[in-house]
Amino acid sequence: MMMIVYVALGVVLGFVLLILLVWFWLKWKFRSFAARFADEFEKAMSQMGGMAPPLRIDLEPLQNARWSDIDKYYLIMDGLEELGYQPDGLFEAYAPLQIEIQGFRNSQSSSFAALYEIKQMDRLCLDLVADLSDGTHITVSNAEDKGLDHPQFSKLIRLDHLDLSEPEQVREMHARLLEELQGETTVDLTGQKFEDNFESFWAREMDWRMERGGVTTEEVIRISARNGEPEPSEEEIELAKRPWKQQIDNFITDQIRKDYLNNTNMSGKEWEETLDRLVIVHEHSEASHLIETLTDTICYESDLDDEDDDDEEDPYLKAEQELNQIFRSEACVMNAFHRALDLLPPDRKYTLQTTTESPWKSEIYLSPKYYDEY
Repeated sequence: MMMIVYVALGVVLGFVLLILLVWFWLKWKFRSFAARFADEFEKAMSQMGGMAPPLRIDLEPLQNARWSDIDKYYLIMDGLEELGYQPDGLFEAYAPLQIEIQGFRNSQSSSFAALYEIKQMDRLCLDLVADLSDGTHITVSNAEDKGLDHPQFSKLIRLDHLDLSEPEQVREMHARLLEELQGETTVDLTGQKFEDNFESFWAREMDWRMERGGVTTEEVIRISARNGEPEPSEEEIELAKRPWKQQIDNFITDQIRKDYLNNTNMSGKEWEETLDRLVIVHEHSEASHLIETLTDTICYESDLDDEDDDDEEDPYLKAEQELNQIFRSEACVMNAFHRALDLLPPDRKYTLQTTTESPWKSEIYLSPKYYDEY
């Protein structure tokens, strides 16, 4: 199951890098407006958080699947059933690419199997997974190496030379799993289902990635090399990281907001008003979003003079530049935010509501109420 995550992430990053290559070709082709185009591209990329995998996944039951090679599918199915793997649900998921997954459960070896296909790849892959009593797990997979790291709590044995075209190859994978399990204590599968196990693993894997801040510089460089591309520039690397950072920021912010509102006694009207005014900052906040929020507050239109001289510097641009400088100078986004609060006008200060330390260090503020009719 772990490799389903890795393959999906690798394909996503491949798409990101392809887009980046097109972008830099266009920058070279149209030098006269390269700077403006780069700004527009970055803005578009910032709105494409869907290019990073979801941090939580739901398997949806599927009645029938369209496998690219139905004969191979049945061959693998037969081989798994002979080894004690019983079908435990057919599912589809979007991560963000469509994946079809046939789950299996083997009580004899206390293991699960996932036979899956990412529809854009048309290649059947198989993972055999066993959870150990010490909280780690072992995966034997024939999925290709996409260049991504994997967590310390997961031992991966990659047999990507097996294309599963022969029954012996399925048996070889199972034999390797049994070999790795010798002397280990596996988790009892009584009452466990493939679906729950898969979703739980995905969440644990993504929590690990969140702590790392998404994909790393080393992973982006490694994936580019595996795709036969030159080493990406710092600008390309940051653009490849951006969808991940935004996905992480949105996920954590949503969780903090829900927890705060669920533990606050408010009427429906108060709840709606408060929701629109909450400003949440945490250790994984995206600086660009906070800068935009702070700039809007500083430059609220009631304080702007429409009759200002056209030659005068745009107050919005001035505030944005000052905030960008603050956030660039601080390694910690929360420290930068604290400094930026000093730029807020006296009548537009944020009011600290609460702080959290777990599962994420965060601060929740209430922005000023601009309209009496709220």
